Amino acid sequence: MSKIKELLKDKMSVLVFDIDGVLALMEFGVYNHYGLLTDEEWNNACETTSFYTEDKVSKKIQNFLKNKDMNRIFVITRVNNINEIDYKKDYVNKYYNIIKDNVYCVLNDNSKVKELNEIRNKFNDIEDYQLIMIDDTTKVLTEIQEQTHYSTAHISSFLDI
Repeated sequence: MSKIKELLKDKMSVLVFDIDGVLALMEFGVYNHYGLLTDEEWNNACETTSFYTEDKVSKKIQNFLKNKDMNRIFVITRVNNINEIDYKKDYVNKYYNIIKDNVYCVLNDNSKVKELNEIRNKFNDIEDYQLIMIDDTTKVLTEIQEQTHYSTAHISSFLDI
């Protein structure tokens, strides 16, 4: 039987969240999950606009995090441009109370394992399995599962937590 939900609720666990599709609802388009078709369009739009607004907040995750030790909550998110870094850090700090220094930005999803290792090095009081990556991309989760002893949780685990 899975112990993922137990780990997510455990006060000793260190939780690491993705943003897009996890801490930010994937509702960027009018009738679709994503309104811009190319990275170039996204980068151009990010020159002047943050898409990380209050309407993208997951109330369920927000409620889940409100009594957590925020020193044990992190983010690893992929970014395409410099503006996106500030937008995302401001967003998770404002709406989830996540410490800005606990937000790690990567240029590609393959770099998430490296950043998880950096986070792991901050905690001598846990076992590897107590570091949990929460993502919506199964490819990312499988890569972490194959390369580390950390735990992984798909965002769908929060549907009935």
